[in-house]
Amino acid sequence: MISYEWRPKLSDDDLDAVLELVAAATDYDEEAGFAHIDPEIVRAADDGSGTVRHLAIKARRDLGPQEDGPMVVVAYLHLFVDDEGLGTVSYVVHPDYRSRGITTLLVEEIGLDVGGVRGWDGSGATALRCWAYSTHPASERLTKRFDVPAVSRQWTVVRHLTGPFALPIDRPEIPDGLVVGEPRELAGGDAAVVDILGRAALPDAQRERLESDVGRGGGQVIEARDDAGRIVGFVWYSTDQRIHLELRAAPVHAVVLDPGARGRGLGGVLLVAAMERQKDAGVQVSMLRIDPDDASAVRMCRLLGFEQEDAHSCYQVGETSNPPPAFS
Repeated sequence: MISYEWRPKLSDDDLDAVLELVAAATDYDEEAGFAHIDPEIVRAADDGSGTVRHLAIKARRDLGPQEDGPMVVVAYLHLFVDDEGLGTVSYVVHPDYRSRGITTLLVEEIGLDVGGVRGWDGSGATALRCWAYSTHPASERLTKRFDVPAVSRQWTVVRHLTGPFALPIDRPEIPDGLVVGEPRELAGGDAAVVDILGRAALPDAQRERLESDVGRGGGQVIEARDDAGRIVGFVWYSTDQRIHLELRAAPVHAVVLDPGARGRGLGGVLLVAAMERQKDAGVQVSMLRIDPDDASAVRMCRLLGFEQEDAHSCYQVGETSNPPPAFS
């Protein structure tokens, strides 16, 4: 019913087909908030930092058994294996082929055995991780069927900035000895932002993901500096809007503080500054992902009027010394 072959790099027709699939899935899943795949990883190949493998899953156009029907790409799996054997999986099924057993059949055929000499299906992965966003019912059914546990979670929290559900935005006092700057556009690989990411004592997975995201740039950043002019915190946000439940929404990507600046209310000051700029730009709902085990982040968001809207889960097969990431 399905066919597939691991490849170190996609090319020609397969590359075009997967890029079309990823674009179609991103558009289809945008409002629901499900995970989407960055087209850049579809084009990726080994770069010395780990092993990259691509799996374009094909089936007959009508999923029938006929051997003469055209084969089309119905799903795509991207695997990155780091030097410790941890495989990070990104996976998507074309919207036209969902709820038709594609993923179940793939897992049944490949299996989830990571204990072999060459790891999972010969890829070298001795453990696998994959994020499922917005409590996707298909991921819940699949992980329950194959007994795959969740090892980390995120919440999406939202804050109405305008409309009948909006609360006033109360601006907190800036802690003594600190100055909050004006917004500026975030350039790719911004040195000041990357520097504080290195000082913020974040889990490696979270820091590396943020550095990768910052490398692409986009959005705005507001910095806080101490008396010596050193950056001690920033908020990274966007005023680019998408429709979420018929409202104009925009994300706050991250609030990051130097360890010495924590516990003084600076995170709330920066988050409010971002919300004010979003509101001025016509954003109706501000959205933020947080780690529900981060008590200080949960408390800050609740005090500022954010409410939990959705939950996301990181599933894992096998054992690894790398702790589950707080963010993906």
